[in-house]
Amino acid sequence: MTDIALALVDLRHVERLAALPALTVAGCGAALGWRHAPFDGALADRTIARLHVGPECCERLLPSRALLEAALAFAASRGLGVSLASPLMADAALGTLRALLHLLPAGTEAVANDWGTLHLLAAEFPALVPVAGRMLCKMVKDPRLPSAEWARLYPHGIHAAPFGAVLARLGVQRIEMDAAPFATAADFAGGRLPVGVHAPFGIATKGRTCRIGALHQNDAAKFAPSFGCSRECLTYTAALARPQATTDLETRMRGTAMLYHHSPAMAAAVLDAARAGTIDRIILSGDWH
Repeated sequence: MTDIALALVDLRHVERLAALPALTVAGCGAALGWRHAPFDGALADRTIARLHVGPECCERLLPSRALLEAALAFAASRGLGVSLASPLMADAALGTLRALLHLLPAGTEAVANDWGTLHLLAAEFPALVPVAGRMLCKMVKDPRLPSAEWARLYPHGIHAAPFGAVLARLGVQRIEMDAAPFATAADFAGGRLPVGVHAPFGIATKGRTCRIGALHQNDAAKFAPSFGCSRECLTYTAALARPQATTDLETRMRGTAMLYHHSPAMAAAVLDAARAGTIDRIILSGDWH
């Protein structure tokens, strides 16, 4: 059966979950203030089996030592697995990540979204389970694609043998994917590694500069990556839309990342793949709703 993981970027929300007698999808959604149930409530009664913690898009959102320790203790008390996600890392932030990785018990998953972090895991943290994050598993994820015909022109190569050989050399034991626009259940099949799929949001792209965090900067400084961060992205998003386009997916900027919401057909493809056994984990966005 497909496991259900709950992704949390802001680990302060663990306190909300601690008050729940049972960690069902519906209960967690209510505690975290979800506006809409993912998959139209099809998973409402399923129990969360894993916490997927940490940021995938910005190193400034890496949790503090205290918050990660609290999340690990909560997961242990509820019998949950834990995956610690990390974003594309600048060299200056590697010390922070190393300190967090040292807190993880042996066998904990470490989700890397850049090659340098995978090398770091292989060299310094052999007791952890390396996972290739969805930012490493490349595909065309443009929410403006007008039709499935366009999507078929650029199929992903995530299950290709050369890519698999690179992952094997780095000891990667599972991968994470997004559902691309116009995805079908077949898009997730064919690989040798277990697959987790994120829902109901995909990451179209990301950069170094933060749109919402730069609003208070003068024009010359808005596109510099070095201004201070108040973690505005944990509260605010910016809607992106083309009024003349009728087929675009719902799209938002959150911090450094552009996210798109799954269409009903894409959500159905993820569920079909789960039923077929080609994915073994659905990772629900917890606090980025």
